[in-house]
Amino acid sequence: MQKEKTNKDQNHRGRGVWRAFLIICLIILVFLIVRRVTKPAEEIETVPLPTVSVTKATKGDIKVTTELIGNMQASDIYYVTPKVAGEIKEIYVEQGQQVSEGDPICRIDNDTQTDSAKISLDSAQVALNSAQSSLDRMTPLYQAGDVSAQSYEQAQTALESARLQYEAAKLAYDTQVDYATVKAPVNGTIESENMDINAMVSQSSQLCVISGDGAKTVSFGVTDRLLTALSQGDSITVTKQGSEYEGSITDIAGMPNDQTGLYEVKATVADNGAIPQGANVQVSFTSDRAEGAVILPMDAVYYDGGKTYVYTFEADPELSSNAGIVHKIQVETGINDGTYYEIKSGVSPDDDVILTWTQQLYEGAQVQLLTQAGTDATTVETDADAQTEASAEGEAAADETDNNNDETEAAEE
Repeated sequence: MQKEKTNKDQNHRGRGVWRAFLIICLIILVFLIVRRVTKPAEEIETVPLPTVSVTKATKGDIKVTTELIGNMQASDIYYVTPKVAGEIKEIYVEQGQQVSEGDPICRIDNDTQTDSAKISLDSAQVALNSAQSSLDRMTPLYQAGDVSAQSYEQAQTALESARLQYEAAKLAYDTQVDYATVKAPVNGTIESENMDINAMVSQSSQLCVISGDGAKTVSFGVTDRLLTALSQGDSITVTKQGSEYEGSITDIAGMPNDQTGLYEVKATVADNGAIPQGANVQVSFTSDRAEGAVILPMDAVYYDGGKTYVYTFEADPELSSNAGIVHKIQVETGINDGTYYEIKSGVSPDDDVILTWTQQLYEGAQVQLLTQAGTDATTVETDADAQTEASAEGEAAADETDNNNDETEAAEE
């Protein structure tokens, strides 16, 4: 009996301990719940909408300018050769000198040819004088009837023949005298000269090279793709040391160069002698153009997955006056000039296209326009932090309750 009473007392004390433990756990749980319920409400944080700037899709002209390297050459090049053979006795010019048409280049000693021509001229002069004297004597006799008409006509024919021979001999002599002094054929510059005093030259010897003072020619090579964009008369711009000169295309080769594979293009350039012959220059011309096209700044165009997109802004009356919705629009682009893109499809003139990039740009995103002051901000409410904190506290309380339950079950076992 005593043993049974002891066991009952022990069981009674054990149940009392567990009841007390459970009551304490319930009190803690109630405390946490009351604390959560009575905790002051978290202030709702407001964050500004992303601010963007926009531009209008407009219509305009766009052109692509291509720049190449060309070489300047004189449009007129003259290779001066003597018209008679002989010995150079005097030289009147030097390389780089400016000359005018008719200025002497050099004098060639052609005395042999000149002396021969002079002898022929003197002989012709004697024959002419003789024929003239004969006709003069025959004229009064013919008028008196002492000379037949046939004889008189023969005397006239002889005089005319002698006159023609004299004129031919004089021309030959004058030519030899004139050819002795080689003269500049045009106004220009002596680019090179190959003359020495007492040197013998022939009619095939090159004495000097003269470049004319007219407009120069620039030549440059283009690919077959660029060739289709060029026509005779098209304008070009030549740049040398910061100065620009206008020109126009005069010749386009129909076949490519065997060595370079490029098509040679030539254009005249009025440089007023500022660019030396043989100088390399920059040649620029319009290789592509689009007129009346929809254009956008290149900063407004983006690439994603091999496709081209722009982001547009649509005002939303449910938001503030300067807020709206973002739309991601796929577009087809054409040529660009480094600043603007030609837009073939996707947007229309007067569409508001977003210029400002932000990671919060996506289809359906809410944004606000950049105001003049740049400080106004449309805000949206968010309680994400409060929800996160409440969730964390709830999870902590739940974990504590689970632990208490586990301990209770272990004690009961």
